[in-house]
Amino acid sequence: MMITGYYCTNIFSKQAKELIRFYREILEIPFIKTDVDESNGVYLGFIENAPTLCIWDCKVFDAQPTGHQSFVFQTDNLDLTIECLKKKGVDLSEAIRYDWGTYEVRLNDIDGNEIVISEFV
Repeated sequence: MMITGYYCTNIFSKQAKELIRFYREILEIPFIKTDVDESNGVYLGFIENAPTLCIWDCKVFDAQPTGHQSFVFQTDNLDLTIECLKKKGVDLSEAIRYDWGTYEVRLNDIDGNEIVISEFV
C-alpha cells in the first residue's frame, strides 16, 4: 500500500509562538514533542504516535502561511467547555444541536482557522 497512515497537519504561521500558546493554554491541547524548540516545530495532540497539529514559524522557513483550516475537536461536556473558554475571554458562536447527533460551538484561532468543538450526543 502506498499510504500507510496520517501523521500530522502542518500549520505555518507568522505568529507561531502566539498560536502555540493559544492551542496549549486556551484550548489546553497537550504538548507531544518538538522538532526545533518550544516556539517552532511544535506537535500538539492527545496521543503520542497519533495524528497531531504541528505549528511552524513560517519566517524561519521562508514559507507562506498556511491557508485557513477547519479543526474539529471533541469534548464530553460542551456546556462546561464553553464556560471554561468564556472565562478565558474567547469569542464563541452560539452552540447548536444538530439532528445528526452533535452539539457544537465554533471559534477562530489567532490566525483565523476555524475551531469546531463537538459533543457527540
